Amino acid sequence: MNVMILTASTGGGHNRASNALKDYINAHDPDAAVTIIDALEECSSTLNYAVVKGYKALVTLTPALFGAMYKSADKKSPLSDTINIVYQQCAKRMLPVIEKYAPDVIISCHPFAGAIVGYMKKEYGYHMPLITIVTDFLPHRSYISEGIDAYVTASSPAKEILMKEYDISPDNIYDYGHPVYEKFYEGNGRSREEVLAELGFDQNKRTVLIMAGSFGVTDILEIYENLQKIDVDYQIIVITGRNQQLYDAFEELLNNADQIVTREEPEFLADLGEDSILRYLYDQSEIFMEMLTRTFSRTIDHHKPTKLFFFVDNVDDYMHASDLIVTKPGGLTTSESIACSLPMVVFKAYPGQEEQNAALLVENNIGVIMENSEVAAEVVGSLLSDGERLEKMRESCRRFVRKNSCQRIYELAKKLVAKDRAEHT
Repeated sequence: MNVMILTASTGGGHNRASNALKDYINAHDPDAAVTIIDALEECSSTLNYAVVKGYKALVTLTPALFGAMYKSADKKSPLSDTINIVYQQCAKRMLPVIEKYAPDVIISCHPFAGAIVGYMKKEYGYHMPLITIVTDFLPHRSYISEGIDAYVTASSPAKEILMKEYDISPDNIYDYGHPVYEKFYEGNGRSREEVLAELGFDQNKRTVLIMAGSFGVTDILEIYENLQKIDVDYQIIVITGRNQQLYDAFEELLNNADQIVTREEPEFLADLGEDSILRYLYDQSEIFMEMLTRTFSRTIDHHKPTKLFFFVDNVDDYMHASDLIVTKPGGLTTSESIACSLPMVVFKAYPGQEEQNAALLVENNIGVIMENSEVAAEVVGSLLSDGERLEKMRESCRRFVRKNSCQRIYELAKKLVAKDRAEHT
């Protein structure tokens, strides 16, 4: 079977979901041919640049504006109408891609990608099955298209919203969960004891995992210092992702630097080349430099046992080894944590889908919200010192998790392909 998986680079979760699904299919069906396509890049490199960079700029520099736009696009409005026009124009650009790969089924891990192909199917008469995965815990109008044959959700409320607000038939909704690598599920992968021993950590102590790549530098340094004030004997794993500024600043802090000078570079500029005009203007602007330069002064003499990592490809190991995670509530990170039965403390949720994810975590006793770095010690300390509460949160994860998501999604794809072939041969 020829499988096309669509993604886009507005956040790493869409690509992680795509790769998890591809790896599962390749491992369990050697006869399948799987291709991952960045749909926005295929439609237009200029559009892809504008959407990806625009998204990062909005959520980091003007999160309130992003939240307002997210809500506006979720109802009939000039913004949602404009998005639909973009979908229709992009549908033409996807035709050569579809003809080149001739997929038997298309699985979309990004709302724009699924909607674009949905319009293409409707406009140009294609009939291959199209599955779209709602990669957050609640849906949005941007996912909806008449050409979509199946919606995969990761929560019961998402199914209800699709039916009641978007008039999607319950027969076309499958609550299978996000595509997550099998190694994340509790009981899979390496054991807690093995990972802690490798780190040189005490197996009898609580362990907190901080995944901090999307945080501001001073934000996470303040959180870390506040966590040192907790009167609980525990240890910390910090993963900064590809945030080099944060890693360097953290390394200085762990080496007991008295002051750390950082420049809070907006995330959307982080991967621009040195020859970029935007990069040049940013680097030459004294106003920007003054506004975004921060000096962090250390306030602690000693820190709890800490292991610092840059980008890693074995996040599952550190999740399995931990008792609590401090992170942002992105859709895939949240699903991976739930799969590990790892309670969450979420911080700095962006308005829009992340706020919705965070609220769902609290409602289901899977996570708590840390409003600011000053309350970090109180929130985390209360959880670490209350083993019964932590265990109840782990049990909530076990009730909420959708196991074997990749397997179920692929079985759905095969079922839809068989049905399509029966109807068109």
